[in-house]
Amino acid sequence: MWSFGTTMTMAKDEPSAAKPSPTTPLPLDQEPPRPSVFSQRSLKQLSIFFAGAGFLSLSTLITRRAIVRKRIATIPKFYTQSNMPVHKMDSDGPFMAMEALNLATLNIVSFAIMATGGVGWAFDISNIDDLRRKARRHIGPAGGKTDEEAEREIEEWVAKVILRSQEKEKGKEETKKETQSSGEKGS
Repeated sequence: MWSFGTTMTMAKDEPSAAKPSPTTPLPLDQEPPRPSVFSQRSLKQLSIFFAGAGFLSLSTLITRRAIVRKRIATIPKFYTQSNMPVHKMDSDGPFMAMEALNLATLNIVSFAIMATGGVGWAFDISNIDDLRRKARRHIGPAGGKTDEEAEREIEEWVAKVILRSQEKEKGKEETKKETQSSGEKGS
């Protein structure tokens, strides 16, 4: 079958069976090939980074504007007498605290988005499945299994601690009974 575009080429009738589908999971020990910087995957990761950088720039601009507005409100007017006290801002402490909390949260969230995008691009993590695969590869195949001997040692230690605490409680109760009985005999 012929395909007409900018050049005349022969279109493939059969899909290539040699390429693995992107949904096929790779074995834990096999590292997928690193895509180029201009691949769709890399650009998606970088777009998250640049979106976070844009949000950080905007939140920094908003924060600076709020700080300048508060600072300008404390500067006396030009024709203010020098022997008069400086006009102080109204005491709206709860409002200022809420505004500061909102600005700080906005800055932190935008930085977190930027850091997530940067880390995702640097470590080639595009989704949760990539993160799981990389974590499992570093943990190893035995990472999900428990160590039976360590479990047994912990159980024995916890049993000893509980036994000791029960013995202490019994000893306290016996001394309490002895003091009560000796107090009754002495009266």
